[in-house]
Amino acid sequence: MQEEKKGLSWMRLIFMQIVIGCVLIGIFALVFRVGVDEVHVLPGHLRSNDMAEGIPVRMSVTYPGVGTTVIEDPKELIAWKDTFAQLLHTGTQRKRGNASRLLLAGSMAYLDQEDVQFQVGTNGLSFGSMSVGSLDISAEIRKLQNMLIDKALTAERVGAAISGTESEVFRLEEGVLTPLDGPARAALAQQTSTAVRLIDFSQFTFTDKQPSAHYVVQLADANASAKHWLHLDQYDNAYFVVFDLLDETNHKAYFKQNDAS
Repeated sequence: MQEEKKGLSWMRLIFMQIVIGCVLIGIFALVFRVGVDEVHVLPGHLRSNDMAEGIPVRMSVTYPGVGTTVIEDPKELIAWKDTFAQLLHTGTQRKRGNASRLLLAGSMAYLDQEDVQFQVGTNGLSFGSMSVGSLDISAEIRKLQNMLIDKALTAERVGAAISGTESEVFRLEEGVLTPLDGPARAALAQQTSTAVRLIDFSQFTFTDKQPSAHYVVQLADANASAKHWLHLDQYDNAYFVVFDLLDETNHKAYFKQNDAS
């Protein structure tokens, strides 16, 4: 009589198949693994600074009473983003509110997140929910403010402020302000709006002389308690100097008429 062959029981066979299947699945999953998103929880200060780390697509800046200027150049936007990020990283957090007499407001639009509003004063920067400022970065904040003023005070914006019905324009002669009439105001607006902005004015010596005419533009602002004035000095060689007496940085901008030699 032949001896019966012994084999594995059904339970052991099923268990072995499960083990072999799991091993094979593990090997294939390791070899042909598919990447998954990883979620990292950042500390609070890193999450705050992350507002300036997105991909900017547009930035706007508003000079009180002059208007809003939009910046869309990709390289320039990256430079602005880096400037904001550096100030947010090195500045000291402080309470909301800015006592600066000249306050520039704007927004940074991103490709991958919501727009972030910002305000730049003389001694402080507010970006989104953060507000930073300290003596260590006061010079850098003033530099940022000057750069934003350069962007906001374009020839077109100044000309529009002169011709705008909400602004008041005067001619200053011997300490007396005289309202500028319609034709003279229109001519001044035309000369200014078509002028060329000059960046390098170190070679100019005309500012040591008295201007041939001095104009004062009272800008309209939503905040009635914070009025701003643009002062235009017109010289015989057709250069203009534009500045706001309320700007603590004593900012100046130079324009040259297109028809000037």
